[in-house]
Amino acid sequence: MSELLIISLMAGLCTAVGAVLLFIKRKWSNRSLAVFLGLASGVMIAVVLFDMLPSAFLFYEKSKGLAGILAGIVLLFMADKILLARASGYSKSLIGLGYLIMLGIALHDLPEGIAIAMGSELKDRTGAVIALGIAIHNIPEGMAIAAPLIMGGMKRRSILLKISLIALVTPAGTLLGQLAVNSVPQTMPFLLGFASGIMLYLVLFQLWPQAGKKGPRARWLGFIAGLVIIFLATFI
Repeated sequence: MSELLIISLMAGLCTAVGAVLLFIKRKWSNRSLAVFLGLASGVMIAVVLFDMLPSAFLFYEKSKGLAGILAGIVLLFMADKILLARASGYSKSLIGLGYLIMLGIALHDLPEGIAIAMGSELKDRTGAVIALGIAIHNIPEGMAIAAPLIMGGMKRRSILLKISLIALVTPAGTLLGQLAVNSVPQTMPFLLGFASGIMLYLVLFQLWPQAGKKGPRARWLGFIAGLVIIFLATFI
């Protein structure tokens, strides 16, 4: 297994870390969660602005890059809409709700793995930084899966096993991204845009709003810290 796949797997396994943290401590302060989600948002936005989009637009075809961004946003939007449409059927079952959240996260994890692969095509550091941002936001996702399953009475060992299996989706996406680039290099600008669109959607429609619910002001601390960290790593 390549180093990149190992990094991608570790990012995916952070979903299981979130579940374990929930096993240990059921309640976290809203401020802490807001800073945490804000940090993930800042890291992802910085990677898109400083690495992904400049490469897609300056060194490749802009039209393909823009098409990729649109495709990434539309894919996650449709996935969310489909899941929301099915949610009412599970609303009375905590176990069902947990599985629904698990399915949604799995659908997100595949393109997130592709984003890691695309970042690594630019620089090894970029792929690792994207993986870091995904790892950070996977932790509260693991909590989101585990909470209804715990309340529904599922055994913790079973919860951890199921969430650990979800972690395999991220490296699967990374492998898919690597195969696409190696087989059809012409897809590189589209895939860079696609990965950027995925991360933009995650930040704008999931991470940032969730952080706002936990702490409208506290989220900015994490966000600014994420931007500064990636800016310094990129230009210094």
